[in-house]
Amino acid sequence: MPQILSPILSPKEREQVTRKLQVVPNFPRPGLNFTDVSSVIEDPEAFKIVIDAFVKRYKTMKVTAVAGIESRGFIFAAPIALGLGVPFVPIRKPGKLPCCSVGVDFKFGRGFHGKSRLEVREGALGESDNVLIIDDMIGSGSTLMGAAELVRKVGAKVVECACAVELEGLGGRQLTEQKCDVFVLLDNPSLDTPSSMMVDGSG
Repeated sequence: MPQILSPILSPKEREQVTRKLQVVPNFPRPGLNFTDVSSVIEDPEAFKIVIDAFVKRYKTMKVTAVAGIESRGFIFAAPIALGLGVPFVPIRKPGKLPCCSVGVDFKFGRGFHGKSRLEVREGALGESDNVLIIDDMIGSGSTLMGAAELVRKVGAKVVECACAVELEGLGGRQLTEQKCDVFVLLDNPSLDTPSSMMVDGSG
């Protein structure tokens, strides 16, 4: 995995972002802590810190395209692509692209039953591309692995799969790391989140 010589977030920046997070215990099922990034997106200063941190990490990694996974991955991927000065390529759910597309089918993992499909516009990525894959969160890892498979199917290289936060308790990062490098900006945010930002998820 590429090494970063200096911290991406200063302690002050990390505190400013994590205090905006809401951690919902026992969601989407008992025993899991869901970290909701909605309040970060709604705060221009906190959101800018997050986007700038990703741009800082990848600006020297020769990324030629940023692929965002539908739908919340779009929110992060598009400004990261702008910051890096490279194209933003949306990875869509099935049936959303009006043009010719390439797709892969994948199964949900770690207790989430069923299967899904991801698609990208034909010709959007090619053999010369080094692609950064972005989503808001890594859960079971199945969607990120599906996206990585899709990027490789069209001949491009995966630089890294990156997310803002992780849904703890599923082991998705460890599973995904068997297929590609993974970066999570805010490790264990529930440890830094004030108890006042813990939201009852029982309802």
